[in-house]
Amino acid sequence: MLLSLIISSQLLFAQPDTQAVKQINVPMLHPRVREWAYPVNNVKVPSNSVCLLWPGITGKNAFYKIMMATDAQFTKNVINGDEQRWAVYPLHQNIKEGKWFWKYASKATQNDKWQWSATNSFVVEKSKSNISSPSSKQVLVDLKNQKHPRLWSLNKNRESFFTNNKSNPEALAFVASMRKLLGKPLPEEKPTRPRDTTGMNDLQKKQMIEFMYHGFGNKVANPIKDLTVAYYLTKDRSFLDEAIKQGIHVANMDPKGYASRDDFNNGNIVEGLATLYDLGYDFLSEKDKQLLKSAIKTRGEMIYKNLPNRFELQMCDNHVWQHILRNFSITALAVANDIPEANEWLTYVYEVWNARFPVLASTDGGWHEGNGYFRVHYKTLIYLPLLFGEISGRDYFEEEWMHNLAYYILYSYPPKSASVSQGDMHENLSDMVRNQALFADALSTKIDNPYLVWYAKESRKLYPNFFRANDDFLLFRLLNYKGEKQELASKKPDDLPKSRNFNDVGLVAMHSSLNDISRNVNVFFTSNPYGVAGHAHAAQNALTINYKGKKIYGGTGFYSNFSDAHNLLDYRSSRGHCTILADSLSQRLGEDGYGWISRFMTGNRIQYALGDASNAYGNLTTAFWLDRFTQIGLKADKKSGYGDAGVKQFRRHVLQLDSNYVVVYDELEAVKPIQWTTQMHSPYLMKEGAANIGNAKVFELEADFVKSNATVFSSSNSTISVHDKYNYPAKNWKGKTDDEGNIIQFSEQWHAGISSSNKNKQRFLMILQVQDKALKPLKNLGINKGVQKIQVGEWTISANLDTKEAASLSILSSDQKAAFSYGNNALNVAGKAVKINNASSSVLIENGIKQEVIDTLPAVVSQDIGN
Repeated sequence: MLLSLIISSQLLFAQPDTQAVKQINVPMLHPRVREWAYPVNNVKVPSNSVCLLWPGITGKNAFYKIMMATDAQFTKNVINGDEQRWAVYPLHQNIKEGKWFWKYASKATQNDKWQWSATNSFVVEKSKSNISSPSSKQVLVDLKNQKHPRLWSLNKNRESFFTNNKSNPEALAFVASMRKLLGKPLPEEKPTRPRDTTGMNDLQKKQMIEFMYHGFGNKVANPIKDLTVAYYLTKDRSFLDEAIKQGIHVANMDPKGYASRDDFNNGNIVEGLATLYDLGYDFLSEKDKQLLKSAIKTRGEMIYKNLPNRFELQMCDNHVWQHILRNFSITALAVANDIPEANEWLTYVYEVWNARFPVLASTDGGWHEGNGYFRVHYKTLIYLPLLFGEISGRDYFEEEWMHNLAYYILYSYPPKSASVSQGDMHENLSDMVRNQALFADALSTKIDNPYLVWYAKESRKLYPNFFRANDDFLLFRLLNYKGEKQELASKKPDDLPKSRNFNDVGLVAMHSSLNDISRNVNVFFTSNPYGVAGHAHAAQNALTINYKGKKIYGGTGFYSNFSDAHNLLDYRSSRGHCTILADSLSQRLGEDGYGWISRFMTGNRIQYALGDASNAYGNLTTAFWLDRFTQIGLKADKKSGYGDAGVKQFRRHVLQLDSNYVVVYDELEAVKPIQWTTQMHSPYLMKEGAANIGNAKVFELEADFVKSNATVFSSSNSTISVHDKYNYPAKNWKGKTDDEGNIIQFSEQWHAGISSSNKNKQRFLMILQVQDKALKPLKNLGINKGVQKIQVGEWTISANLDTKEAASLSILSSDQKAAFSYGNNALNVAGKAVKINNASSSVLIENGIKQEVIDTLPAVVSQDIGN
């Protein structure tokens, strides 16, 4: 079937639809702390088991309650919530279809009068999800008659746990390792990783002391937990006696001392003590029980006092969601009813889990901070669904997000490959890391997905040493071990689409070969609706390109500290990412520096995404980040690379063609003439190359496994700079180590920037080649009315670089079986006009099959619309 591209004709189009190109005109989509109620404005909710959320009020002892009904006068089908100290309310029941009204009341102290909010409304549709969980009241009633041990259902499954693992090689190896702990000296309260603080300022010393004790809680609590598990595997009292000896010793430690007062250490210790109390209950003396309960209560209250009316309101308190919530939930379940305060602890964590999980995504399976810090959440994401599922009867692994998580793992972090280089610690993911493989393996037993099973099998085959030691997921594997069992269905991902859009978190992952990394060209494109919150970076409309599993272009720099100078001025800044600088200024840090994926199509030969980062730029105003600058004696001003350049538009089209070419087309506009710089970064040597087409600029990459260059066309005169220097040096002043304990070398990396002359409107076209053989020369097919036409390999590419004319991009394969068109172009197939519904749409045709898309807003815009 012949396919030809006709550039000049406009007759085949419908008139441009202004709704095809959408804009978002709100300061942020996901505020750091909840600022409006949900659900409101007659939104159609995704489930008929609704969770109500609302902004909190100031006050350590604030109180709330809710009221719901099917009429605005609150007389029909009325639901009244009990008084509570937190600002979330999962209904724990399936409500009838139709319109519902609700409001909430608050008061700062018990003696104040209730202040009611305005009435909100939402709509429950037919055929929506009806998965619900029992109320926390019911959970506590059920626990009253439940004997210890409660954790991991060992009260009813202790014999099957013992029997199933009797011949389990992994269990036997674990028990052997536990025997080596018997009779060991009791742990001392001292730094786990001593460092010299000479010459450090007060802030650095404070951070270093915390760093030196990091992991102390794990060091003293893990043996206690492991020894109790060893007892249940063997019924050998020597393990439990050793656990009790160590647990009593740790219970006597000062909860305010350096060793255990920080949230990580305290959380791990209280979990260890609670596990001993629960699993060792029948063997503890009354004196030991009282000591453990006293220590658990003291440490538990230290955690809990900082949670209600704060934690549930925040977009994501990372430390709590990563670790403390898991520690505290296990603790609360273990001692509920035995410690009266623990009933409220358990109620709180159970309610927040049901209302907010998954906290940094919605349904698409992604995680907005990137995979460097996503992996810190893995242990919680395995054990808390298991824990809460056991006490509620609800299968949290059946959530839509959990099922899509299988695809996020596969597309964003393939086996034997680097991941996407966005977010803190991305540089540590240059290959598969241990907890990634272990997490996928554990999840594959709970999620019915043959591609995830394949992923887990590949990980075991490629990295057998990852599965030969006591690790974070060993207990999970032991709990789920059933002896010889039927092999789980496994399937290679070669029949999956080559690309996938994780729209909720703004990640498009494109691959030429998901199941064969040795020939895979992988393009990641990020534009994040959450903005730069937590561990995310100012990397809206940014690229990562991996080849044969290795990163060749992407984020640069090192995670030395959450907010030192290198972090704020390079690594976290847009300066460190393959995106656009506006007048040499970064995108904002903060939730208001957001982007979004507005279009996506995937074919066999052409993959396409369009990102909009028009809202990402401006003055840095977020108090959280301004305070970080102040702490280290910097200002978030133009000298530091931050400020308002007046950006009005940044739309970036990204296409992967076959396996070898990446095309990037940028539409840029500001309120005044400014300099625009498009950047690419690499860990490999880059240098300026010779250009032979107009004012194009070329840079080349040199590495022994890949040949790559990029030709960048500009709508204005441009200059190129290639160098290997950061704006602020990267120094490993804390002696940070990788996953294997090796000190990380903070090396220089390479940076290429192509800068325009000062223009209020600007366009860039970048044609990038990636392969392991000789690169194809670009052939200039001329420029006509601002449209630059280029041939490279099997492709002809035409882009309008005249900013006075409408933007357009068209691509055609030499066999005329694959084509792409955006903007003011027309398509003709076999002499017949192809109907294109909108002149502002993007169209992809392969083998006569047409896809056409216009802008799609992020789901949060239509769901959480209180702003």
